[in-house]
Amino acid sequence: MSESECVGPTSSLTAAVSATRRGFLLLGLVLLVGCAKKTTLVMLPNPPWPALDVPPLYPVQTVPPRYEPPPDPGPLPSSPSQATVLARSTWAQGEPLTTQMNRLSPVRYITVHHDGMDPFFDTDQRATAARIEAIRRAHRRRGWGDIGYHYVVDRAGRVWEGRSLRYQGAHVKHKNYANIGIVVLGNFDRQQPSEAQLASLRQLVSSLMDRHRVPASRVYTHQELAPTACPGRYFQQFMNTSRRRGRLG
Repeated sequence: MSESECVGPTSSLTAAVSATRRGFLLLGLVLLVGCAKKTTLVMLPNPPWPALDVPPLYPVQTVPPRYEPPPDPGPLPSSPSQATVLARSTWAQGEPLTTQMNRLSPVRYITVHHDGMDPFFDTDQRATAARIEAIRRAHRRRGWGDIGYHYVVDRAGRVWEGRSLRYQGAHVKHKNYANIGIVVLGNFDRQQPSEAQLASLRQLVSSLMDRHRVPASRVYTHQELAPTACPGRYFQQFMNTSRRRGRLG
């Protein structure tokens, strides 16, 4: 077979391969154009509703908001003297167990407390009576004969009778002897005392100091006699300031 006889078939094969390549290239271009068109068709339209400037449900805050208690009522017109103290019978739902209480010796000290429970802002007399009764029941469950405090001062400035002054209190461990206990309703690590409470407490303490001849140097807070946070940082500040300004007694 001569060289010239081989030229024909080879040229035909080369031409066929070239045609096939051109066909694949054209097909690829068609497919690319088709994909581009499909991409354009499936693009989402702009929303038909206008953008609304809605604030978030819970605003982002770097510092927790400061709790602001409701406004306090003004001081009551009458002073909390012995004549205006609300009797124990107006709130207590149980009688004291006097066999578990000692007689109170002649008074030499006065100690102020907070109740240290959840913050309390009620000025309603019924809600206040329920709070005092809850304290009494808690003290009775400890085996005490009655509520541990002799007086209670509420958010509205009312003064309530607690344990009778005939009996020693149960409010400062190992130091209840000759010691009158006063509790101011609220938790003063977490809230401020009301102005009505402070005004009534000053008058009550002054009255007891005069009646029992207790000097200002023997008026304490619970934490000054025992390792405790009572009566709370805010009330302790009030007592410290009152001493510096000579407002005790």
